[in-house]
Amino acid sequence: MASNPYVGTFQLTGAVSGMDTQAMVQKLMEVEQQPLNRAQEKFDTLTYKQKLWMEVDNKLEDFYDYLITFKLKSTLIPKSATSSDESVLTATASADADNSTFYLKVNSLASPTVLVGENIDSTITKSSTIGEVISATGDSTFTIKKGEDSDTITVSDSETIQNLIDKINASTLGVEAKFDDANGKFFIVNEENRNVDISVIADAGSNGETLITKLHLNGTDTVMTSGSFGEVELSFDGSTSITTYRDLTENTLNVFGTTIDLKSTSSSYVKVSIEQDIDKSVENIKEFVDKYNETITYVYDLLHEDQVTDKPTEEMTEEDYMKGMLKGDNNLEKIFYTLRNMVYSPVDIEQSGSQYNTLFDIGITSGDLGAGYENTMKGLLSVDEDKLREALNTNSEDVWKLFATNDTTNKEYGYAQSVQNYLYEVTKFNGYIDQIAGTNGTIGNEMRRLADEMTNLLDRLQRKEAQYYAQFSAMEQAIQQLNAQGMYIQNAFSNQ
Repeated sequence: MASNPYVGTFQLTGAVSGMDTQAMVQKLMEVEQQPLNRAQEKFDTLTYKQKLWMEVDNKLEDFYDYLITFKLKSTLIPKSATSSDESVLTATASADADNSTFYLKVNSLASPTVLVGENIDSTITKSSTIGEVISATGDSTFTIKKGEDSDTITVSDSETIQNLIDKINASTLGVEAKFDDANGKFFIVNEENRNVDISVIADAGSNGETLITKLHLNGTDTVMTSGSFGEVELSFDGSTSITTYRDLTENTLNVFGTTIDLKSTSSSYVKVSIEQDIDKSVENIKEFVDKYNETITYVYDLLHEDQVTDKPTEEMTEEDYMKGMLKGDNNLEKIFYTLRNMVYSPVDIEQSGSQYNTLFDIGITSGDLGAGYENTMKGLLSVDEDKLREALNTNSEDVWKLFATNDTTNKEYGYAQSVQNYLYEVTKFNGYIDQIAGTNGTIGNEMRRLADEMTNLLDRLQRKEAQYYAQFSAMEQAIQQLNAQGMYIQNAFSNQ
C-alpha cells in the first residue's frame, strides 16, 4: 500500500512485547484490502475492454473509408481508353464516357508567344546586382507590352536579376520571366496559349534602356516565337472530317467524356477507343468482398475467442488480457448480425430502375461450395466470377446502382451505401460504440464510478491501518506500564 498519512512516522512495533506487530498489521491489511483488489481488477478489465472497443471502432472506420471510394462509378464500372499513337495524343476515359471509337487529327498545338534575349554576357547571372549589370547607380525602369496591355517594372541598383524576374512574374500582364544564365538566354513567356506581340521598351539614355540592352531584349539578339491556338479534327471513320475543334488555348480536349491530352501534331488520324474495363470492375468488386469478409471475420472472431488461461499472469501481454473480453458481447453481436443481414437481404432500389436487387443476382453469394453453412454463419461472401462478368457485360450501370444508389428522397440505398451509412452511425462521435466505450459511455461511466469507489476504499484502508497501529501501540504501552509496575514491586520486596 502507498504511504499512509494517518500513520505517524514512529511506531512501537513489538519493541516491548517482542511480537512483530508490523507483520501482523500487514496480514490483517491483506484481508481488509480484498474489496480494493476486486475493484481494481474490475477497473483493469474495463480498461482493456474499452481499448478493445476502440480497436473495433478503428477497424469499422477503415471499412467505412474504403467504401467512400469503392462506390464511385469510376471504381465499379471504370472505362479504359486507348490511343493508336500515344506520341500524338493520349486518352483517359471517365466513368461516364461513352463506349465508342473515334479518330482525331492534330493540326496544331496551342502554344504561347515567347520573347527571347540571346547571347547575353556570361558574367551576368541571377545573383548579379542591377548596378553591376548596367555599371551605374539608381533605379532602372522599363515597360513590357503584351498586345494592348502593358506594365512598368522598376528595380533598384542593389536588387538582383532574380529580383527582376520575381517582379516581372508578379506583374498584371500574365507573363513569366525565366533566365538561363548558363547559356545566356532571357525568356519572357506569355502565360496564355495564343499569338500576341510582346516587346520591352525604355526611355532613351535611361538606366532602364541600358538594362534591357544588356539582357538583349530590344536589339538584334532579340527573337520572338509566335504562339498559336490548337486545332483538332474529329472523324468517325478515320478519313472523313466531321468537325474541327478550333482556337484551343490548352492542349487538352474533352471528347465524349474522354480527356484527350495532345502531345504533337499529326498528318493522319489517330484512333481512340473507349470501352468498359470489365477486368478492373471484377477486380474491384472482388476486393470489396475481401474487405467485407475481413471485417466481418474480425468481429466474428472477437465474439467467439476464449480467454487466455494457459499462461501465468506475469507472462501475459496486454493482447493476452484482451482476448475473450468481448466473447458473446450483446452490443458486438448486434453489429455483427446487422452487417451480416444487410448483405444477405435484398435492397429496395426500385426507383433507381436497376434490374438487380440482391448480390446473388450478380454472382455474390454467402459461403463457399462445400463449406457454405459455416461461412454463412460467419457472414462470409464469395464470388462467382463468371456470373459477375455476365452481369457487368449485360448491364454494368445497374451493377453500379446495386452498390451505390444513394436516393435520400426515397430512402433507397445500394449495398455499399447502406453499409457505409450504418458504419457511420456506429463509429461517429456519440455514435453506437462511443455510447458504449467512449469517455461518457457505459464503460467510461463505470470506470469513473470505480475510480471514486477505489479512492474511498483506499482512504478507509489507510484509516483501518492507522487504527491497527494505534491498537498495537496502545498494547505495547500497556505492556510497558505493566513491566514497570512489576519491576517496582520486585524492587520494593527485594529492599525489605
